[in-house]
Amino acid sequence: MRKFRWISAVAALIFVATALPAQAATLPAAVDTTSKQVGSLTPTVVNRLEKAVQELIGTKTPFQFDDVTDMGKTWIVEGELEDGTATFQTEYNKEKNRVDSTTVRYKISSIGKALEAPLKAKVLNSAKAFDPKRSMQFEAFWRVKSPYQSNKPSNYWVFWGAGEKASSLYIDVDRGNSITINADYPLKQVDPVLLSRATNTFKRVSGQQITVQHASRFKDEAKGLSYWSFEDANESSEVKIGAVTGKVLAVSTYGVDWNDDTDFKKSFANPKYTASEALKLVKPKVQLLFNINLSGYNAEIQGNQYTFSKKQKGTTSIVAKVNKKGAFYAFFLHAADGKMQ
Repeated sequence: MRKFRWISAVAALIFVATALPAQAATLPAAVDTTSKQVGSLTPTVVNRLEKAVQELIGTKTPFQFDDVTDMGKTWIVEGELEDGTATFQTEYNKEKNRVDSTTVRYKISSIGKALEAPLKAKVLNSAKAFDPKRSMQFEAFWRVKSPYQSNKPSNYWVFWGAGEKASSLYIDVDRGNSITINADYPLKQVDPVLLSRATNTFKRVSGQQITVQHASRFKDEAKGLSYWSFEDANESSEVKIGAVTGKVLAVSTYGVDWNDDTDFKKSFANPKYTASEALKLVKPKVQLLFNINLSGYNAEIQGNQYTFSKKQKGTTSIVAKVNKKGAFYAFFLHAADGKMQ
């Protein structure tokens, strides 16, 4: 699950370090040094950069550009808020003449100034409720907008934790400030019962002993998702266990045995199993993994994916994936209400 999360902390840090938001805004009162550094940019570009930054911090907050770096196809423009609460970095796409991304990086001490009171209270309450046994502490928070990126969220706040309590809390501005939280846990802080359940689940699917190396928790308050994620050292195998129910929700083991997309399409041009054959094969495993009896279920086949469901409304469906050898290596629950907890 460390791989999934809306945007992992590591991915975001890499993104910011390489091609971060490059849009900054210069106020009329910018100092000579700043004006000189930004002077190489046209008034149109500067105006677009200013608007991008002002969109995130408001039009009344003074700021200045400090540095412009020519990256070839883009300009990376950095600056700071004049009150000292944050720095920012923007990315301007020369070829498309647009601001690709903007990131404002705040000191945690400025939370009361940067966030309106209701949103601040929502963040603190969500952080507290996420795990009452372990306080969530943040070292910094950012305001980010990358409107052209394919993954979501692209317009959000993110709060960062560090060390053993590495965590991230995202506020998706485009989803009504809905909150998602990811938090890593040292294995010594995880309930041994859950660790054992994850290990046993791996073995039931793969037939092999897969050692859990990473543990984390994820919560999407709006979607009703709340679960533990356990992964092996390579993060190629994962078990999800409901944080509320303690039940297995999904398991995937490394089963890829095709070379590329062409090989995949060729290998699964025809189903490995008929619907009845697949039902017969997965029925005992699904019963063991999820305690669901597949009697009365139908199977739909698409490529290497088999979806088992009932016509009856409100029932949970199960998705299973098969490889070229015909082994089912992944199983996922799809609750009728979309919730997993």
